[in-house]
This record gives sequence, structure tokens and C-alpha cells, in this order.
Amino acid sequence: MPSLTLLKLKRKKMKTKLATLMLSLAIFGSAHADIKTLEQNLKTNYPDLPVKGVFQSPVQGIYEVYTSGRIVYTNQDAKYFFVGNLVDIKQQKNMTDERIAELGKIDVKSLPLNQAIKYVKGKGERTIYIFSDPDCPYCQHLEQNMVGVDNVTVYVFLYPLTSLHPNAEKVSTQIWCSKNPAEAWTNYMLNRKLPTTSKNCSTPIQKNIALGNKLNIDGTPTLFLQDGQRISGVPSDAKQIEALLKSAK
Repeated sequence: MPSLTLLKLKRKKMKTKLATLMLSLAIFGSAHADIKTLEQNLKTNYPDLPVKGVFQSPVQGIYEVYTSGRIVYTNQDAKYFFVGNLVDIKQQKNMTDERIAELGKIDVKSLPLNQAIKYVKGKGERTIYIFSDPDCPYCQHLEQNMVGVDNVTVYVFLYPLTSLHPNAEKVSTQIWCSKNPAEAWTNYMLNRKLPTTSKNCSTPIQKNIALGNKLNIDGTPTLFLQDGQRISGVPSDAKQIEALLKSAK
């Protein structure tokens, strides 16, 4: 039979655990309330700001506001913003970059692959998904870099940015409606040659634009690796693409 002292000790531990739990719940409830207040203030003060999410930052009382592929920082009043990188000097980590990478990830299994041009290099054991504009010079540079990459399956979502390249949608249509879209895509991106025989057909271009808007894609090329990691812009060369593909395993 347990002694009176042992019973008292157990009761004290239970009270301590209960007090800790209640404090944690109170802190969580307070943080949740502060985020709700901030969300409302953002809507009131900046109704046109496309806020994708609001999260507690590592700094007490300061919150991450995820908008248009970037993070800015503010308190619950949303009157002033900190624009820049939050850095953990001790750990030598850019906390902002890490969070942008995390928040920018997608579930690649949800991508409608029937809306993409597919080409396979070598065994095609690795996969990369690219939102690309045929008249974008950076996209053309990416395809030149891809020449040096092997053993990869590539899905290209035609994503013409007509505000920058007025003829891009017409070119995209010609490529999609050609007899061999994958060959036509490569030939245009590497050699600037359009297919000579293209007929009018139904294209997924408008669906791709809607998908890109949903995924917050505002520039080309935008790449997604098979783990959902987002890469905005052009990797410097084939070696960097290889390193990215390896990191996604």
C-alpha cells in the first residue's frame, strides 16, 4: 500500500502537469486570438494585399505574413512591416528563406499531367515539373541547361505570360497542336523553329494559367521537384539541376 508521502508526491506532480497544460492552452489560445486579430487588421488596412497565410514567427509578438511568394513581418496591429530576412546567427540559418521554401511546396501528385507536354531523357527515373513560357529567354536558357541532364522525366506546363510576350500564347498553341508537341517544344526552345504543320485544336493553356494563379506562380520558369519543392528562376547550369534533382529524393 503506497505511503501517505508518496500519495502527496503523486498529487503534487499531477497538479503541476495540469497547471502546465492549462498554461500551454492559454498561450495557444492567446496566440490564436492574436493571429485572428492580425488577419482582420490586414483585411481592413490592406484589402488588396493577397495574403496566403499568417503564422507566428520565432520572435514573440511578431508574425509572418505570406503573400505573393514572399514573407513580411508585422505585429497584430498591421501598421508597420519589416521587410527582409530573419536570420539565426548562432545556427547560421536564414529563417525567412527556409520558411518560403516550406510554404512554397506543393503536392505534385495533384498536378494535372494531361495538361503538360512530357518528354523523357534516358531512363526517366527522376521527375521535374516546369511552368514555362516559350518566348521567355530565361525559359530558353533553362532548356539549354536541360540538354546536359539525363535520366529525367520532364513535364512542361505551357504558361505564356502575354503581358510580357504578346505572341507567346499563339506559339504555345502551335506547339501543343503539332504532331509531336515534345519535339516541337524542344526544337523551338533550342533552335527557335516552330512546327510547320500545326492545326487548330483544344489546348490546356487557359487551364494552366488558372492553375499557375492558384499555385502563386508569377514568373517563368517555375520548377517543382518530385518532393514538391519550388524553384523560381533558372538554375545556373546542368550541375545545379542535377544537385536539385538529387536533393528531392
